Amino acid sequence: MVNALTAYSQAALTQSDSYRIAETGKEQVNSNHKTSNGDVVDTVEISAEAQALVQAEKTHNAVYDAKVSYYEQFRPTREGFSAYNLAQGIVDPSAQPFSQERAFDEVAQAARENLDSKYQQMRESGEPFDYNSFEGRDWDSLMGDLDRRALYAVSSNEGGAFTKEEQDIARNLMIGQQGMAMGLYNGPTRLAGEFGAVPPTSNADHMRIFKAGIQFMDQVSIEEQATSVEWAHQRAAMQFVYEDKAQGAGLIPENFNSDHPLVNLMLGALESSPGFTSDADVSSRKELLDEPWFQEYEDRLDGVIAQTRELYGLPAG
Repeated sequence: MVNALTAYSQAALTQSDSYRIAETGKEQVNSNHKTSNGDVVDTVEISAEAQALVQAEKTHNAVYDAKVSYYEQFRPTREGFSAYNLAQGIVDPSAQPFSQERAFDEVAQAARENLDSKYQQMRESGEPFDYNSFEGRDWDSLMGDLDRRALYAVSSNEGGAFTKEEQDIARNLMIGQQGMAMGLYNGPTRLAGEFGAVPPTSNADHMRIFKAGIQFMDQVSIEEQATSVEWAHQRAAMQFVYEDKAQGAGLIPENFNSDHPLVNLMLGALESSPGFTSDADVSSRKELLDEPWFQEYEDRLDGVIAQTRELYGLPAG
């Protein structure tokens, strides 16, 4: 991916005419000299400011890659397979190395083709896919190329293209991404000691964890935010617990309010009912309606779901 800084630096390195740098307003003109065989070679001087920006970008990329590699160790795969994109989804759930900004139905189709190729590769190795593989390595091998958005295409069964087993694997991998981003270990038992996060022991620790969870969930794809009841429940529950922990510690919480209709409906329900437990597993509309703390809000649910889809520019479901 070429960002503005990279494009700028490339242009600065290859441009052969005089140019101006907008930040300084100074004109810089190419110089030239002759080589020993008489050829004239143009040279371009890059300002110290531009060089510093390029170096900062390189440093940022190196730190980013190191973070992804760190998390990748907790997603073991078969030899010849990679889980880099799964690990990248922990560091940056908005990254789309697989989805590449394509339409969601196209992402689902590409994911289907990718999974089929992985099944075939495993069969040809003499070891077909094993759902119960040691440390879940076949899960990571099967879906290791998928970014967060593509995982959601699988878990939500976009286009009806995926089996129940595949949906469950994708959902579990997504839960694992969220947990790791919050500092909660999710991976092989033998590697737990390599995970650097400190277990929470205070309200401040819990606030840090739930804040990280809120920030993670706010970066996922439009499709997940617009259509996933599970996402909305997680987002509302984490904000509710974060604010509750802050109040318990006598602190002023950061403002994480959003304009998401379904999140706000759930927050209202959580704040008005004593029946909420933070370990509730809500992954669907039906499961939400079964929650005691939501009962007085259930008649508003379908209308709010429609409002949420409209907010994100999606047709009514």
